[in-house]
Amino acid sequence: MLSHVEITARVTLTEAAHFGWANKVEYSHDCFVCGRTGRTVSLRHGATHGVCHSSQTPLDWQGEAGRGSHPAPIRVTSFDANGSGTTRELRCRLSFWWSPFTDAERGGEGGELGAGPWVRLFYRVGCHACRDAGEADWFNGEQSLQTNVVLPVARPCTRCGTDLVTMTGRPEITLVG
Repeated sequence: MLSHVEITARVTLTEAAHFGWANKVEYSHDCFVCGRTGRTVSLRHGATHGVCHSSQTPLDWQGEAGRGSHPAPIRVTSFDANGSGTTRELRCRLSFWWSPFTDAERGGEGGELGAGPWVRLFYRVGCHACRDAGEADWFNGEQSLQTNVVLPVARPCTRCGTDLVTMTGRPEITLVG
């Protein structure tokens, strides 16, 4: 069965932030390929499939349930970043093939949305205050926000400490038709 989830996230920026959503998403998914629930799947917008991480250390897929990393039938089918002023929003849709199964190790049944859906969204941010001060390393690199954090989350510049990004609400995950 083909299923879809929509993920929506909002952040508030200060005037010092130079912000952009990255095209990378990590999602907790019940994977019928390896027969495991709650697997972290890495996704990139534009990729033909995700990568399911069935163990703590990524290995080449060996065909054994619960071992290694393997291609997963899930992908980002929509990635819409928008906003104005101090608010930025990301809305993305994940589409995946799903079939009922029983977890190979824990015995529970896998579901379309999973028992506890979780997502990590990546972004890039730079600090205009550092850039304007002539600092060569004003870019703070890639960072992430996720659903299982204590709110609010404030991300300051790693160099000068100026507040850049705040998240007051968790990313929303909705099963859609």
